[in-house]
Amino acid sequence: MPILLLAYFLTNLFTIVFIWLEVYLWRQWYLYKDLLTEHDHDYAQRCLIGAIAILVYLLIGKSIIRLLLSKTRKGEDEPKAERLEEQQQLQRPDGSIINVEHGGVKGKQTIVFIHGWNSNSMQWYYQKKYFGKNYHLVLMDHPGLGKSKRPDNKDYSLEKLAADLDAVIEQSGAKDPILWGHSMGGFTILTYCKEYPKKLAKIKGLILEHTTYTNPVKTSILSGLLTAIQNPVLKPICWLMIALSPVLWLSRWMSYLNGNMLIMTRFMTFAGTQTGKQLDFTSLLSAMAPPAITARGVLGMFNYDATPVLNRIPIPTLVVGADTDRLTKLEASIFMNKSIPGSRLVTLAPAGHMGFVERHAEVNEAVAGFLAELPA
Repeated sequence: MPILLLAYFLTNLFTIVFIWLEVYLWRQWYLYKDLLTEHDHDYAQRCLIGAIAILVYLLIGKSIIRLLLSKTRKGEDEPKAERLEEQQQLQRPDGSIINVEHGGVKGKQTIVFIHGWNSNSMQWYYQKKYFGKNYHLVLMDHPGLGKSKRPDNKDYSLEKLAADLDAVIEQSGAKDPILWGHSMGGFTILTYCKEYPKKLAKIKGLILEHTTYTNPVKTSILSGLLTAIQNPVLKPICWLMIALSPVLWLSRWMSYLNGNMLIMTRFMTFAGTQTGKQLDFTSLLSAMAPPAITARGVLGMFNYDATPVLNRIPIPTLVVGADTDRLTKLEASIFMNKSIPGSRLVTLAPAGHMGFVERHAEVNEAVAGFLAELPA
């Protein structure tokens, strides 16, 4: 999401400043530690203390931040970054390879999960555990994320992602699958509906979670500002991230270790009821995403608009929104609910963009109720 890209870009720069300050203080200590004047000696000692303090923060700051920004829940099942055992590689014409996982009970109703950007299929930890008992689960990684390979032509348009989803559905052999998308996954589903209208008769249901129907700069917080700076600021930042991807990726991992990324993840994607492990889990998945892929996906989002297809979706649809979602405001979910015929809206409160993690029990129960009412 554009605002999240901007937030993480600033986080990476902040970490680079910390590293520069660390090097500067060590150098100052080395230059002044052997001088004879008392003033120089005191200055060297202060530089040494500051350098050690910053080093400690850079190495173990995550533990401190996680403790300060988390809630304790008794008996909470904490998420783990793990994958299903059965995995397949789907070769695409553009050179990308889409990693597809299968789990649950084969022969049962299929649910296809499409994750959000700057993440991967491991984000569905709670949903895999809950629905794996009675459904056949198919999970895909977007190109360049998770275990999927980047396309040779560097195409990250929504039309390309929708084509990948179509290929995954065909490969899985699923009859009347249910499509469940979070954030960019929802963009992908709605683009699939626009690009493949004749195939919608074979889709049993849609779940659109924390997502939007148009360019996300228009439906996030600070939408007016983001729309104004999209071309003069956000696009150049995307190209800068592509050019400096290796450096920024290293900085991103350091931001994860020192806790800066956890701070940004907390205030951009959660409502404040998350556990420490949920916060760490979400930040870890973000750290795994190469900045170049994040940036190219955001460039693709700028051209996204599925508004015309909303009133032509003939499929039972569940829209899941959150009261404090800063990346896709609740208004976007309300608009989709009003525009998609017969759709149902569930609003999570309190919850943010990662509501399916933060409020996983409520989400899973709402989806289970929706699925139970679908025609056989």
